[in-house]
Formats: sequence, structure tokens, C-alpha cells
Amino acid sequence: MNLLGNSEEIDKVQKKNLWALFFMSLIYGFASKPFFIVYQPFLLEITDSVFITGIFVTLGGILLFLPKPWVGRLSDRFNRKKVWLLELPFFYIGMTFLLFTENLIFLVPGIIFFHLSGAIGEIGYFMFISASSDKTKKGILFGLMFFGIFIGNICGEFFVMLDVVDDIRIYFILYIILDTFSYLILIFVISDPRSIRAKDFAITTGITNKKQTMWKDIFKSPKKRAVLIFFVLDTFIYSISLSILGAGLRAQYGLTYEEMAFIAIWLSISTMIFQIPGGHLADKIGKKRSLIVSELFGLSVFFIFILTFILWSLGFQIFLIPLLSVANILWGLNKATFIPSAQIILTDLDETRKAESYGISSFLLGIGLMPTGIIGGFLTEKVSYITPFILSFIGIIFLIWFLSKNFHD
Repeated sequence: MNLLGNSEEIDKVQKKNLWALFFMSLIYGFASKPFFIVYQPFLLEITDSVFITGIFVTLGGILLFLPKPWVGRLSDRFNRKKVWLLELPFFYIGMTFLLFTENLIFLVPGIIFFHLSGAIGEIGYFMFISASSDKTKKGILFGLMFFGIFIGNICGEFFVMLDVVDDIRIYFILYIILDTFSYLILIFVISDPRSIRAKDFAITTGITNKKQTMWKDIFKSPKKRAVLIFFVLDTFIYSISLSILGAGLRAQYGLTYEEMAFIAIWLSISTMIFQIPGGHLADKIGKKRSLIVSELFGLSVFFIFILTFILWSLGFQIFLIPLLSVANILWGLNKATFIPSAQIILTDLDETRKAESYGISSFLLGIGLMPTGIIGGFLTEKVSYITPFILSFIGIIFLIWFLSKNFHD
């Protein structure tokens, strides 16, 4: 089956963009995964505190989401590719600071520039996928792109498991070098389809005289309000425990980088295998039901995390790696059934101002993420490692109820 459609459904420029985006997904998945495996333990080594690490994770989350409404507005008004290219200087400056970090003087600007680059890049990436997709196939096409990311993730995790690197900063250099190839694809291959540019220009011209702002428009609609409330709550509930998972595993169980990579690879394999079927599921049964299925998998993830801690505390350390691996397999199923539906919904909140509405929704999700690193770090360090997981488990039960009562396709 041709997942990208035929020439009657998607024009040549859109088709070229989709293939380019897929290869960018592969490169990004491989280049970034080793970096992200060691990133939180790297912060933990510098700060020597899970709580302070949580503060820096929160800072990164704020910077990742805060600029998105304005990035989205620029993307709608001007050439989307040119706005996306603004990511490059922020990425290289941020990674350079992080590479040479020995103390907070370099760490803070590194976190700032790196996460600002992510805010710009995410808007461009998702808007090009949405703009280049046939409406009836958006679920499977988003699934395909994340399939590419997770193939790359698996390769990156295998690389970490080989244990051929003495200094984890080598992973930082690898990320910088390989992501350069991704940027070359963006510069020389991806282009704005003329039809989309013309459509966007007409839309932008037609809305400049509207008195109602995008913010008011989103909050005025009960359907959009319910969507945003759900995704903000979902982000908050999951991130209480998962925002500092890497640092927590390192601090609580003393896992090595190789063990963390082994556990993480099951997440990537599971997500990769089920990502495209997850997109099919969203297209077939609807976004609401797909999200409910996702939350049920999420419930099982946190049950396994809690069970793992109990057995480990009772002295059954032999079950630690197998159970954490099972939790990551279920987490992959959770992500595979969640991502396509979430991206379809969030990129289609407003048909006339897609990028700006996506930026606003991302900003609001950032509000949900904002306190979680601090909360999770505090609970882990001052109360118990397992406390955030118990709160997430209870929260997901509420999410399922909210979906069934207030959410509509």
C-alpha cells in the first residue's frame, strides 16, 4: 500500500515533503536518542539533586512551549520554511553551551537556547506534515513519521548499549553532527507547496480584520475548550512522574547508561511496531475511542512501575529490569495509540490559522507541564520515589472519565 497516496491525492511537492520529513524523522530519532538517554543523568551529576534537576527540566519545558503561539503566528503570516530555519542558530548555540558545561554558568544558557530551538522546530515539523497530508490519511501519516523517529531511536539505543563511549559528551557531538544532515534536507529538499502558500496567504489576508483574537476563539468554543482541558490535564498527570524519569531511575535504582538504554529500547520497539497501526486505529474508530484505548495502556504502565518498586523494596531485584522493560512496552502502546489522534486534533483546531492555533495549544500544554518537574523532583527526593507514579495512576482514571463524558470526535 502506498501510504503517501497517489498523484491525484497529493501533489508532487507535498509528496516530496513527506518523504523528506520521513528521512528527517529517521535522522533525528537516531541522533537525539543517545543524548536524551544521558541528558537527565547529566543534569543530576552537575546539580547532585533530583529536585534541582526537576527545576531545570521545568525550565526546559517552559521554554519549549512558551514561544509557540508567536512562532505559530509568524509561521502563518510568513514563509513556514523560513521560520523553521530559525531553529538552526538556537540549536547550535544551545548544544555548544551544553557540550562545554561544567557548572551552572554554561548549563543555564545551554538549556535556554536548546529548548527554544525545539519550540521553533516542532511547529515547522508538524505544520508541514499536516499541510502535506491528505485529510483522510492524516492519522496514518502522522503514524508514519513517528514510526521513522522510533526506528532511529532503536538504532540510537543500540549504540548506547554497545558501551563504546567513555565520555557521555560524545553523544552531544554525535547529535550536533548528525542533525546537520537533517537541516541540509530542510534547506535543500523541503519547500512550501505553492497551493498551500497561496491558500495561507488568502486566509491570512481574510482574517486580518477579525476583531476576535485566536485566544478568544479557542476558549469560546465548548468543543475546543474540552480538547484543551483534556490535553493540559493529560500532560500534567503523566509528567508528574515521567518528566524526571531518567534522573529518578538513576538515583533510585542506580541503573547504568547501558541498562537505561536497554529499557528504553523496548519503548521504541513497541512504539515503532504499533505506530502505523495506531494511526489506522485513529482513522477507523475515531479519535476519542483511540485516546481512551491509549489511557488504558497508560494505566497499565503506572501499575507496572508501582509493582516494580514494591518488589524491588521487598528484595526481589531480579525483577527490576524485566518489569521496567514491560512497562516501557506498554508505554509504547500508550504513545502509539495517543500520538496520531493528538496530532490530528491539535493541528486541526482552527482550519484558517493552523500554526497559530497549534502554537497556542502547545503553549497551554506547557502550562500543564510547567510545574511537573519541580513537583516530581520534590516528591521523589523529599517523600518517596513512588509517590509521583501513584498520583499519575489516579489521575489517569480521572482522564478516562473526562474523555467519556466531555470529549467528542
